[in-house]
Amino acid sequence: MVLFVKNNYLRLLILFFLIWIFSSCASSKITVEKLEENQKVKEENSEASNGWIQIGSQKFEMAFTCYKTKLGEVAAIGNGEDTKTGESTEALIQAFAGKPYVGLLKNGSTMFEASLNETLDLLVDNFEITAGAISWQKNLDLETGYSEVAGFGSLFVNCEKFESDLLEEKFSN
Repeated sequence: MVLFVKNNYLRLLILFFLIWIFSSCASSKITVEKLEENQKVKEENSEASNGWIQIGSQKFEMAFTCYKTKLGEVAAIGNGEDTKTGESTEALIQAFAGKPYVGLLKNGSTMFEASLNETLDLLVDNFEITAGAISWQKNLDLETGYSEVAGFGSLFVNCEKFESDLLEEKFSN
């Protein structure tokens, strides 16, 4: 009788062990599949991204389209997503002589712009637009001049090609 009870406990233990092994393998397979899917999404997003804007500790990867005017001035328009919050981001960079501008709109409501009180130096070198030190402000009110300090940052855009002048396209249609 004791031998019979031991055999049943041993069989139950083996059965439990086999169930545990098979369930572990199944959940591992699901985990590996999810990791592979996440990696594919990251690779697709990184392929589309050709630049970034940094504001304080936040870095926004974006896909930019670059434009060049007949005078050789460069502009870039970018779209992306905040990886932490999933909010949409849009950017405008104008590397125009004497009137450079950088702005980032987050989720259609929060506007970040290069400070009007600081010099903005944008460098265009062949197919790259860069800025090493930008003093960012948030939610500028043009009537009162009030804005919130958003921190310091920089930007980088790799323009693989330049489209024709954006304004020229709009007025020729």
